[in-house]
Amino acid sequence: MSVSVQSRYSGSIGSLPWNVALGIVDIRGVDTASLQPALVSLAASVVADEQDKRERLARRMGAFGTYFAANNCRSPLGAQFEAMQRKETPRGSGLVQALLLLEMSTGLLMGAQDAAAIKGELLCDVATQGETFRGMRNEVQCQEGELVLRDSESIIAALFQGPDHRTRLKKETKDVVFFVFSVPGITVNEVQEGIEAVRALFQGACAEISAQLYESGTHG
Repeated sequence: MSVSVQSRYSGSIGSLPWNVALGIVDIRGVDTASLQPALVSLAASVVADEQDKRERLARRMGAFGTYFAANNCRSPLGAQFEAMQRKETPRGSGLVQALLLLEMSTGLLMGAQDAAAIKGELLCDVATQGETFRGMRNEVQCQEGELVLRDSESIIAALFQGPDHRTRLKKETKDVVFFVFSVPGITVNEVQEGIEAVRALFQGACAEISAQLYESGTHG
């Protein structure tokens, strides 16, 4: 089944110094009540992960941390993982909890946004100098060359800045799209693993689910 939210890469993606892999998982008709037991199980597994898996997750989170730091930003993954190890329950709606738990169980940075609010085809692109969009709380400025996702109206997400306000998850959101991001040091296979983790969590808790893996292939 092909993904409902379609995407393509701009020619500018070739300027980024890695094979840019992007996973998109489009989930329709989410039943949050049915999702809850799966969230409880996933949370328990994150806390109970064995040492070898923790080391693998730490390496992935470290790749994001290094790339963010090189661009004067801070990856959210490290602090989230420490909170999980203190057995602090993720806050927010079921979809927000799903996002955080999926990140912690895979070591990969993800995004989750309201699929119904996305307009037209997505373009995976890089930001130009001074480019801005309305973030969750206020107007945010992208870094020149920052990986961004655009729909037909505006930027809906940026790697360092996060999601926009228009396509944010809402209380009534039933159709959600998950993005699985990559940075230097994260392989295509690891992004595919992230896609499968999303599918596994929502299987049985939605009406329809489809996924697609994109890669630029420009840096092997």
